[in-house]
Amino acid sequence: MDNAPLQEPKSQTAETPEPEALKPRVDDAAPSKSGTAPVTHVPPAPPTGKRPKHRNYRPSHKATFIGAAVVIVILVVNAGILAFVLKNQTKTIEVGANGDVTVSPSVLKKLGVNSSTLGSAGVQLVVDPDAQFKGKVSIAGNLAASGQVQVNGKITGSDASLTQLEAGNTALSQLNVNGSSTLSSLNLRNGLVVTGATQLQGAVTISQLLTVNNSLNVSGNLAVGGTLSANAFSARNLASTSTLTIGGHIITGGSTPAIGPGPGIGSNGTVSISGNDAAGTVAVNIGAPGGNGVVAQVAFRTQYGSTPHVVVTAVGANAGSFYITRSVGGFSIIVSSLPPGGYSFDYIVEQ
Repeated sequence: MDNAPLQEPKSQTAETPEPEALKPRVDDAAPSKSGTAPVTHVPPAPPTGKRPKHRNYRPSHKATFIGAAVVIVILVVNAGILAFVLKNQTKTIEVGANGDVTVSPSVLKKLGVNSSTLGSAGVQLVVDPDAQFKGKVSIAGNLAASGQVQVNGKITGSDASLTQLEAGNTALSQLNVNGSSTLSSLNLRNGLVVTGATQLQGAVTISQLLTVNNSLNVSGNLAVGGTLSANAFSARNLASTSTLTIGGHIITGGSTPAIGPGPGIGSNGTVSISGNDAAGTVAVNIGAPGGNGVVAQVAFRTQYGSTPHVVVTAVGANAGSFYITRSVGGFSIIVSSLPPGGYSFDYIVEQ
């Protein structure tokens, strides 16, 4: 009875399980200090008819190779993308975090830039961001700046042509201006020489001596606060609002007035005049039967604005009695019972 084989239950499969190779398991536990052998734990036997489950999964060699290939492909794709991005960035100017502008060597090589030559003819270098050159910059050709140029230090040039210049403190050893110039304020420490005509439209203040070697024409008013000294003074109209003191003689000038005889001159009588509208002498030669009435009629070259004051005096003691009449245009000399002969009368006219 005991040796009879056991019958398999109906629920179990009739297939025979594959044999499993068992390997010896080394326990990681360290031996005890007492020297006794470590206790080996034997796993319980699996149930009859079922395959045991593995605690650790170990992939096959095929899966390992496939995973490694996928990783290599991903790395190659990333490397290609990175190389493409770096290649595009070398064609442009990269701005670092500190604000400095750098140009990649590949772009400089394409432009023909090396240690001795900056570019070549027909090649244009465009720098869009701000650029800072800490060393010397040498430009052999023209420099065109569309915006403002700010120079913190000294600017030196052998020749400069400027359409408009706005400058603060400017020192010029020599300045030649061919066209028009507008200056808000001009201070000169040395002499000023003007060869052409000079027009001063505003007020002019001269602190020291003004010397005019040639003629001086003043179309407007001339106000002199001090003493006006002149070797010769000529004025068409001279007006003094206060006292006029003349240390020398008063000499009048101008054209000689016209003169004509009056009815009292008689037959064969004559008259003549010398002087001007301001002063002069009238000469009368009375003929017979004359000596009563108007003997001379004087007409001024220029009429006065109003009736002037006329002072007539006889030259000599034989003129007898006489008087005058006056107007803005002249005066007349009238005598009474004056015998025939020659007589002279001086006159002074003032308005």
